[in-house]
Amino acid sequence: MNNRFLRALKWLARKPVNAWRSLPVRLVLIFFASFFVITAATAALFSIFPPQGNPENMTVVRVLGYPTIAVVFVGCYLAVRRLFYPLEDIRQGTRRIGEGQLEYRIPIRRQDELGRLTQRINRMADQVKGMLDGQRELLLAMSHELRTPLTRARLALEFIHDKDVRSHLEYDLSSMERMITELLEGERLNTQGGRMSRSRVNLNKLMAEVLRGDFPNDRHRVSLSVPPSPAHLSVNAARLRMLVRNLVENALRYNPRDGMPVELSLRMEDGAAVIRVQDHGPGIEPEHLERVTGAFYRADPSRGAGTGRHGLGLYLCRLIAEAHGGEVEVASPPGSGACITARIPGEPPD
Repeated sequence: MNNRFLRALKWLARKPVNAWRSLPVRLVLIFFASFFVITAATAALFSIFPPQGNPENMTVVRVLGYPTIAVVFVGCYLAVRRLFYPLEDIRQGTRRIGEGQLEYRIPIRRQDELGRLTQRINRMADQVKGMLDGQRELLLAMSHELRTPLTRARLALEFIHDKDVRSHLEYDLSSMERMITELLEGERLNTQGGRMSRSRVNLNKLMAEVLRGDFPNDRHRVSLSVPPSPAHLSVNAARLRMLVRNLVENALRYNPRDGMPVELSLRMEDGAAVIRVQDHGPGIEPEHLERVTGAFYRADPSRGAGTGRHGLGLYLCRLIAEAHGGEVEVASPPGSGACITARIPGEPPD
C-alpha cells in the first residue's frame, strides 16, 4: 500500500501546474487526503490508547474512530459535490438555451474540464444565434425586397385584358403576398415572443366576427359553438384572429363541400380559452401529426397544390399559441377527420 501511495505522489509531482486544476487530479487528491486523515487519526488513537492488555482502550478507539471516519466521509462527499457543482449550471443553462433563450450564457466558474465544456457550450450558442440571426435577416430582407416587384406586377395586371389570364395572375400574386406576410409575421412572433401587447377581448364576439368577415361565402359550412355568457380573456386580438382564421381555413380546405360542416367551438377551462376545430376530411396519418405545425410542412404535398397555401398556417397558429403561453394539439382518429385544439392560457382581466 505504501508503494502505491508513493507512486501516486510521484505521478502527481510530475504533473504540470495547470494539470492540478483538472478533475482527475482533484479527485485523486480528495481520495488520498481522506485516506491520509483516516490513517493518521487511527494511528494517533492507537498510540494514545494502546489496546494491548487494556480492552477498555479498544472501546475508546472505536467510540472515537467511527465518528472520525464518518466525518471524513461526509467531508469527502461535500468536496466531491462542490467539485461537480458547475454541472448544475450547465444543466440549467442548456435547458434555457434549448428553450430558445439563445442570448443566455452559462457562467464559467472554473478553469478545468467542466469550465472548458461550459466555454464550448457558450461558443456553440453564439454560433447558433449568429446563424439564426443571419437567416432571419436574410428572410426579412428578401420578403421586403419582393414586395416591390409584386406591387409593380399588380399595376401591370391593369393592362391585361384577357380575364382568365388576369384571374390566374391575380391568384398567384395574392398567394405570394400572403406567403410573404405570413413569413414576416412568423419572424415577428419568433422575435417578440411573449412581449406582445394584450387587451381585454370578448372571445365569443371575436370568433363570430372572424367567420362573418373572413368567410362570408362559406359561413354555412362552419358551425360555431361558444359559451352562453361572453368569455373574456387578456390576449392579443389581432394575433388571435389570425389563429382562428388559419384554423378554420385549414379545416375548410380539406372538409368535403357537400359534407358535414366544420365544427368550431370555444370553451373556458381553468382560466384558459380552448379553441377546437374539427373537420370531416381525410384526416392526417399518425406519423405526420407531430410535424404538421412546422414551417412549410405538408403531410401530403398534393393536398397543398392549387390551394395558394405554403404550409405556414398551422405553423403560425402554433407560434401564436406559444406566444400566449399555450400550445396547439393535433389529433386525427381514423375515419374522423382532423381535430386541432389551441389552448390559450391567461387570467381573465378585471
